[in-house]
Parts: sequence; C-alpha cells; structure tokens
Amino acid sequence: MQKLGFNIVLLGMIASGKETQANILKKKYALKLVESGVYWRKLLKEKSSRGDWVRRTAGKGKPAPMVLMKKFLIREISKKLRGKDLLFLGNPRLKPEAQLLKKILDARGEDFLAFYVTLPEKEVYKRSLLRSKGDMKNIYKVLDTQKIIKARISYHKKQVWGKTAKYFESLGKLKVINGNQPIPKVAKDILKAISENIKKNN
Repeated sequence: MQKLGFNIVLLGMIASGKETQANILKKKYALKLVESGVYWRKLLKEKSSRGDWVRRTAGKGKPAPMVLMKKFLIREISKKLRGKDLLFLGNPRLKPEAQLLKKILDARGEDFLAFYVTLPEKEVYKRSLLRSKGDMKNIYKVLDTQKIIKARISYHKKQVWGKTAKYFESLGKLKVINGNQPIPKVAKDILKAISENIKKNN
C-alpha cells in the first residue's frame, strides 16, 4: 500500500460522509486512523467524570472538551507507525487544536493536507435524523435531535468552518470538497487533490 509522505486531516459538516471517505482512503493508502468520534462515543457511555463532562457538552451541541482533545491528539500521534501516515478523521475541530497539531507535526518534520467536506443544512438534518434510527441510535439519539442538530450546525459553522478550516486555508493546506454528491464522486475529488499534492511534493 502506498505511503503518502504527508498526513491527512479530514474535516466536514455534520453527517457529510467523513467516515465513509476515510474508509475509502484507508483501502488505497497506508494510513493509521486517528478517529476522535469513536473515542468520544466510548466516553459518552462511560460512567466516569470524563463521561459526564463529554455528555454535558454533547447535550448542548458542542464538541468534546479541548483539554481531552489535546491529550487525545498527543497520544495518537506518539503511537504513529513508521510505515504509515496519519488520517485525522473529524479532528482537530477547534483552531487551538489545529495549531497544536501543526506544532507537533512541525516538530516531527511532518507535513499534512486538510480537507473540508461541505453539506447543505437541509441535507445535514435529513442524514442526521436517519442515522439516529440506525445501528448507532443509542448514541446518535443523544446528538441528533432537531434542537441539538441546529445547535451543532451553528457551532460548527462558527468554529470548525469559520476558524479551524480558515486557519488551514491560511496555511495553504485546505481543499474544500462538495459532499452533496454521490459517494464515488466525493472520493474521486479527494483522491485527485491527494494526487496533485503528491506531485507537488515530489
């Protein structure tokens, strides 16, 4: 499997298909997944002070506490395997976390390319409400009610798109992808951008 020589940050609007695209990338390239979503869903079910903390923030439509995210990023990057690059799925969401990620990668002499997958609000509601009825309904029913979806969209626009994505854009590291199209077309657009970045770096 091909090693890219740089890491991938895959961000996007809520329910924009980030996990689906990450799985496609993992089948093509030598990537180690750094998936904060799995970690937070585990904490949502955990009977602990950390679990209570995450549940309180999730219940308001906000992301997990930044302190926990920083610890998560540092731990996952330190576990990187020699023959693989990292694929950050849905994180870092906040600008300070993105700045921390860049600082850590710079210290390691590593580069990255960030993606942001867009999705119209109407489609966000549609997909979010559908997944709250699926296999993960016990988790997503906490996150995907009409009221919380609205709060999450508002917070996401302000923080993830308005600050984090713009930060990556200011570094010349961001590619914006239209997520409101068939899965293969979204994948094709992402793979094209990766291929162009490989050529640019060689």
